Amino acid sequence: MKRLATARSGDWSALDAYMKDVSQFPILSDEEITTLTEKTSEGDLDAQEQLVRSHLRLVVKIAHQYAGFGLPLADLISEGNLGLLRAAELYNPKFGTRFFTYASVWIKQRIHRAITSQARAVRIPVWRSQRLRKLMRIHDELSSQLGRTASQEELAERLGLSTEALGDLQNDRIEVVSLDAPAHPLSSNQETDATGLGELLRDEGAPDPGARLRTEELQDELLACLAELDDRELQVISHKFGLQVPAPVSFREIGRRMGVSHEWVRRIAELALVKIRRAFAESSRWTKKEREARSSKTLQRVDSLGSTGLIATPQTTS
Repeated sequence: MKRLATARSGDWSALDAYMKDVSQFPILSDEEITTLTEKTSEGDLDAQEQLVRSHLRLVVKIAHQYAGFGLPLADLISEGNLGLLRAAELYNPKFGTRFFTYASVWIKQRIHRAITSQARAVRIPVWRSQRLRKLMRIHDELSSQLGRTASQEELAERLGLSTEALGDLQNDRIEVVSLDAPAHPLSSNQETDATGLGELLRDEGAPDPGARLRTEELQDELLACLAELDDRELQVISHKFGLQVPAPVSFREIGRRMGVSHEWVRRIAELALVKIRRAFAESSRWTKKEREARSSKTLQRVDSLGSTGLIATPQTTS
């Protein structure tokens, strides 16, 4: 009995041999089962073993109902056999229930627990697995009747669900795969390992290379345009827009540091922006070498002006 109760194997030859062994056990009548259950409740182990053997077909029948839930049939049978053994140990004729009915509950409970804990990396309740299986069956039936793939609305109507509930149920069909799994299975004539799925997934937290390149190019072009400004205009623009300074500074603060009014600073900034727009319109004529030279020159001037503290030196307004 122990060998039959542990028919856990993925090898179909072993499963076939188990099925052959099970088919050799005789089917008992109700009277015989009643007699065995009475003896079993009195502690007769031989009677308990005979009772279990006579119901192994029941385990196979129930296990087939859960095929396709993520566990091999052999594993389902093995778990069901453990439930059958537990039922034989606890059954008492005084329950007023047939052993067949009592054992079915224990067998299903054991299989349910196995599916819930082993079948999926992301566990879902068994009742949802059953609904998902029903959904797949109805989808195939309805698509066959219609001669095309059934729509979401048609499936929802047949199942008596809303489209939102149907979508939620369909999310359970998502399979979990390893990031180390090959993105493309190797064929027999391939000698090198396939690229893993993890190498093809996009890192959402990483900056987009294309956007980063465009930003850097725009920054270089802007720096090249700033080369058209004189020192006073460059000071105002660099501090107003945070060019190589800790944080942008308001016109009022810039005017306070320079000892002039904020309106004067604002007019300087407007004049500088006009020059920058004009230079930007002509930038398409510059060669790459000219653009790099102008950008480098602007950065040097900004560093020089910032290090001399000229921005904080009071100047006479004009």
